[in-house]
Amino acid sequence: MIGIDTINNIQLSYLLYNIDEVKYSFILSLLFQTKHHFQETLFWAFELYKSKYGEDLWNILTQLYYDFYYIKGISFEKTIHKEYQAWKHTNSFQHIAKIVKELHKQPIDTTIFQYYYNDITCNNTTSSSSHIHCDETFLEQTLLDLTQSFRYLRLKSVDEIKSIYKTRYRLNVKKDLCLFYTNQQHRWTVKLITKLIKRKTIWIKTKLNDSDNIFICKLHEPATKIYKTLKEKRLYEVNDNIGAFPLQRFNKETDVVFMWNPSIGKYIPDDVDKTTSAYLYNWEYYAKDTPFWSDVFKTHHVSFKKKKIVFPDDDVLNQFYDKHGLEPDEQSKDTQMKSLKPIKKINIKQCFQRYNITLEHTIHTYSV
Repeated sequence: MIGIDTINNIQLSYLLYNIDEVKYSFILSLLFQTKHHFQETLFWAFELYKSKYGEDLWNILTQLYYDFYYIKGISFEKTIHKEYQAWKHTNSFQHIAKIVKELHKQPIDTTIFQYYYNDITCNNTTSSSSHIHCDETFLEQTLLDLTQSFRYLRLKSVDEIKSIYKTRYRLNVKKDLCLFYTNQQHRWTVKLITKLIKRKTIWIKTKLNDSDNIFICKLHEPATKIYKTLKEKRLYEVNDNIGAFPLQRFNKETDVVFMWNPSIGKYIPDDVDKTTSAYLYNWEYYAKDTPFWSDVFKTHHVSFKKKKIVFPDDDVLNQFYDKHGLEPDEQSKDTQMKSLKPIKKINIKQCFQRYNITLEHTIHTYSV
């Protein structure tokens, strides 16, 4: 299965948002909890879950935990591990929601984020460890030397970092946690570097309440009519600040579509922005690789020809649209603009600034 981080084209989610924009809207609503209600964060998490990107969602949550929360709550790693294992057995959204709720409750700490992703680090990835004037005594260095320490560790393998860790701190390999996380080098770098930083553990305990559970039940409920799905279930528009991330819509690609010209009374070809084309004219094609829709299309034995969906016969066609006819082009402007709204490019620093957080270091890009 192709993960979200390897998608290199417009791809639509369960509710026909661009899947990368769902991901980044989720991230921003989780990190900046004073500006985004928990229900908004749950909505975006559920959209990823419903689109059958559960493993990706767990990886996103875990990366955000190590980047913004680990320094304040090291022991929460055990909770993430426990809830992930339970989710693997049940596939219940409740296990995801528990982690989302507790992370959403915590104010973020940007220390790890700024040092791990700053431009000095990114621009020196071609250097060899012998060119970095830093040896394993970096563990005795002060906070002012963290950039050098991160540069040193980024050039090490997972096994090398774990070996450094084991020479100084107790490590029970049998109790190693969160092995599902795909970037173990990142994980162990954060775990080791956190040992350098004087920190206070300030963790706010919380759990799902009745209101949260009622909202989750509503997310699971189907719309009153299939064609009303987008109107009733698209509760939020994509976040304006996702322009800080490398969105697929910024590739400026177009599709040729045939549009009705009333003055001449026939359809004529026209170049249309791919984001608009995907939603209004070819949603089935641009949704076909999303696991939820891929399973639906396989069930109906469909194929695609020049971005148009092809059914075995008219009976199957009718069955499909009776069950899944979302009719995105027939929705109100308000519903459509929840994913088609213009997004302006900004940088990561500007994004954080809009949430009243000033970053001391320049972050070139942040990929999740």
